[in-house]
Amino acid sequence: MFGYVTIYRKDLPPEVIDRYQAYYCGLCEALGRRYGAAGRMTLSFDITFAAVLLSALYDPETVYSTGRCAPHPLKPRPRAANQYVDYAADMSIALAYYNFLDDWQDEHRRGSLRSARRLEQHLPGIRRAHPAQCEAIRARLDALTALEAAGSDDLDALCGCFGALLGAVFRYQNDMWAPVLDRLGRGLGGFIYLMDAYDDLEKDAKNGSFNALAALRTRLDDEAFETRCHELLTQQMGICAEAFGLLPVLKDSPEGQLLYNTIYSGVWCKYTLIKARREDKRREAEKRHA
Repeated sequence: MFGYVTIYRKDLPPEVIDRYQAYYCGLCEALGRRYGAAGRMTLSFDITFAAVLLSALYDPETVYSTGRCAPHPLKPRPRAANQYVDYAADMSIALAYYNFLDDWQDEHRRGSLRSARRLEQHLPGIRRAHPAQCEAIRARLDALTALEAAGSDDLDALCGCFGALLGAVFRYQNDMWAPVLDRLGRGLGGFIYLMDAYDDLEKDAKNGSFNALAALRTRLDDEAFETRCHELLTQQMGICAEAFGLLPVLKDSPEGQLLYNTIYSGVWCKYTLIKARREDKRREAEKRHA
């Protein structure tokens, strides 16, 4: 479900892209250091965003370095290390574990069970360090699974479950910014959930799998469906952007530029590609039947 919260590189200067790479590679390094090779496999753009956001907000002491790794053995890559990058690593493991477990329980995928077992040894420590976040992840995934199993077409409830999950992940500590971070995460989580449904619509229809947008698709023609999907996605990102605007993040700092770029441009990159691909397929089908 993750992979939609990316930067739009064309709008960023090289030094800011290097800063993003530092957080991305820093998160990968933290995952490997704390959780081994299996941990590195949980790396995602979405949780990198959380590391950048929390670092920009709380301005911790950050150590920047360079290093080589197995995927990039020749050219050293920049790395950022601080407490929020480590926290993002913990959340990556927790999210991946419960997601793998959910896949196993729902669809009995043996690969998901094996992946969950590789991460399971790390969960007790993460639960002790972050009990509220882990409980929210588990509870919200359970609620989401129940809604999907019932074939719910209540998009507010479906988006709300995954939004509340990500809101809890962004809510690092109970301070004055916690409610704002929670709301930001809820909007972004709702967007991610809808984007995943939008991306998988044809695949889920072919496989007979649940898709949150399937009922909407049956009620609307092509143009109306695309318009409504864009409206729904815009609503969720509006919630996210409104909350982000309340945070004291310096817009001209490297982290600030990354966050503004992601929220206002980057998250729409995958949407544009998916929509264009779908329109191309539709035109090809119309030509065949002409």
